[in-house]
Amino acid sequence: MNSSTNKENQPTMTLTQRWGGLYTVGLMILLLVFFAYHQWADTGFFTEKFIWLSMLALYGPIVISMAPPILRLIQGRRNPARLLDAAMDLSLAIGSIWLRITFPFDFTHLADPFPAAMRFAFAWLSNDIGRLILLLQIVIGFLSAFATLATYFSIRRKEKG
Repeated sequence: MNSSTNKENQPTMTLTQRWGGLYTVGLMILLLVFFAYHQWADTGFFTEKFIWLSMLALYGPIVISMAPPILRLIQGRRNPARLLDAAMDLSLAIGSIWLRITFPFDFTHLADPFPAAMRFAFAWLSNDIGRLILLLQIVIGFLSAFATLATYFSIRRKEKG
């Protein structure tokens, strides 16, 4: 068995691993601020179809994704946070289903918050690519939730056995 798999299945985490998970929290906060700015500034990225349920479908998984690293930081263990990881994956998949069906976005405005010199980097992102990204989130979300739950229960059996 390789060492990366062994590290992932260790019952406790090092202090560096525990604090390193907060990197994800920082990225999710940036993503949350990015989308909130689009909404607040009315850039045109969100269309009139972006109702409260769409907000929940978009912002909910982002907020939930911050919980597992925080729990790992507090507890110093990976496995208890796997249930939150699975919940986040499921919320991502379910939220993405709603967002794909209603598609309350106009990706021509995605780069609007960035300086003009940086907008070219996002010009290739179209509504069709946005729909593809949502489809990938659905598939990956469900698969990841299943794999995470399988790992969680496998480790629980080993701990009890």
